[in-house]
This record gives sequence, structure tokens and C-alpha cells, in this order.
Amino acid sequence: MMITSARGQCSKDQKVAIGVDVGGTKILVGYVTEDGHVLESRQYSMDRTSQLSALRSIDEAIDHFLQLFGDGPPAEGIGIGLVGHIDPEAGVWKHAINIPIHEPIHLSEKMEKRYGLPVTLDNDVRCATRAELLYGAGQEFKHFIYLNLGTGISMGIVSDGRLVRGAANYAGELGHMSVNTVGPRCSCGRIGCMETMASGGGMILRAMDLLSSYPQSTLNQYASRLQTDRIFIEALQGDLLAARIRNEALGALQISLTNVVNLLNPEAIIVGGGVSRDKSIVDDLEAHLRTTALPPAANALVCIEQSKLEVGRVGLVGAASLVWGGGINETHR
Repeated sequence: MMITSARGQCSKDQKVAIGVDVGGTKILVGYVTEDGHVLESRQYSMDRTSQLSALRSIDEAIDHFLQLFGDGPPAEGIGIGLVGHIDPEAGVWKHAINIPIHEPIHLSEKMEKRYGLPVTLDNDVRCATRAELLYGAGQEFKHFIYLNLGTGISMGIVSDGRLVRGAANYAGELGHMSVNTVGPRCSCGRIGCMETMASGGGMILRAMDLLSSYPQSTLNQYASRLQTDRIFIEALQGDLLAARIRNEALGALQISLTNVVNLLNPEAIIVGGGVSRDKSIVDDLEAHLRTTALPPAANALVCIEQSKLEVGRVGLVGAASLVWGGGINETHR
């Protein structure tokens, strides 16, 4: 667990919210100001053994955070970003794939009773897109894609300064676009989803499955502690397995993003998540898009760049911002 402290930087009239970023393996809780500054934050583990254990993990994380920092600035509300399918208007967490949420839970109502504060929910990647829209590179563009390359893959879509949600608040599930009809089976049940090829979790599983076929690979020495940054490092050093994993991931991203650019015609693609730390991936994607997207779409694409917001906190900041935004269609600042 990591604690960061900046309590002294909050003025008396500064609005503060509690942000909660719920991922497949961890939960980040923090005090966040209305201008997007994180005053305190702490990370907790997620027990995804069952729906009950996952919900208990969220309760325990917030409880412990408030025990540590309950003397902090009074919060105006709680904003929670969650993986999976969310109904923000009803405050319901409807379903998730990588956390076992199989039955809808009225999480806003439950949390409001528990903490005595208004609670707003949304999907975690839409929260991160909000953060880019309000505080990050998204302030510069009216039409952009926020691409999250992390444990999973998803994207937020902003068109004419507004967050595009779709009919069921489920727009942007890019990770479940099939890029290989004979590829590995995804956790969603389909074959060859991009998430199995290009997400951090997918690359690690792919490497582990192939280790026995590459006995000389340096990745063998990392085994259960393998991380995507090690795959990228070893690929640059010429390791055949690492290079295969990286190249397959890059190829899947190139196919998908070319389709996205042709379909949505964004001005920018802002890339966040742990996989985005490898800038060469971002540079290779941009070079590919410049030559393969249709000319009008490619010419309108100003840039594809790494997020300037802190990796690991963008979702937390976006979740907290729900407290002040609240509505379903946020306008561009």
C-alpha cells in the first residue's frame, strides 16, 4: 500500500470529493479537489473470489481510508469508477467480466446509506476520459479518443466535446473487437478479442502459454513475476518470444485503431494505462496510422500521444469529478 500526502495544499474554500477507482486487481481511494489535485490516496487489494467478496473489498477500502484520513477536508460526495457495465442514472453496477459481478447491485444507494454522502458511479474508462476532458490533453481537442491500454483494453469517445456513451452506456469496448478469428478465447467467451492479444493481462497470459515452446527465452526466469515492461525490454534485446508477443500486440492495435480512426475521425488519440509506458508502442501506432488510415481521417489526426496525467491516478481523478459533474452528457470545458 502507498500513501501520498499533500493535505496542506488544500485551501479552506476548496471543494473536495472522495474518489474510488475500482479495478480488477486493486482499489484506489483518495481525496481529490475540484481542480483535479490528489490530496491523499491509498491503494488496496481487490478480492474477486465472488461478488460478495468484491463488494466487501470496496467497503473495507473506503472504511480504512476514512479511518486514516477522516480528519481531512469535508467531502461533498463520493465518485466511484468501476469496471464493467454501469447505469449511472440508476446508480447500479450491472455486470463485470473480470470481477464476478453477475447480479446487479444498487451501489449508489448502498453507499449513500453507509457513508451519508451522495454517491455517483460510472465506468472506470469513462471516468478516465472525463479526467482527460477536464484536466488533461483532452482540453485541447473537441474530438478525441482516450485509449486505455492496461490490464484490459477499452476506450472513451469524445465527439464535439461530449462523452459518447451509447444506448446502454457501453460504448467503447474496443478490447472485445475480434482481431484474430483463430486466436485465443477471451474471458468474454469470444475468440481472438484484442484484449487477449494487446492488453497487459493478455500479453502476460500469452507469454506464459508459449514459454515451453521457447526454452531459451529470457522470460522463463521471470515466470509468475512477469510484467509487460519486462516483455518490452526483452523484445528490444532481441528475445524471440518477447518480440513475438510485442509484435502480435502491436499488430492487433494497428488493425483496431485504423478502423477506429476511419470510423470516428478523431483529432487525437490519448493513450493511458500501464502498457502506454512503452512510448515505442505509441510511436509505432502513430507511424502506422499515418500511412494506413484513409487520407481525410489521417490528415485530421493531429496526434497520438501518451496521457500527461499520472498513470494510476487518472481514473481516481475522473471518478472524483463525478461528484461535481454528475450528469450523463458532460460538456467540454
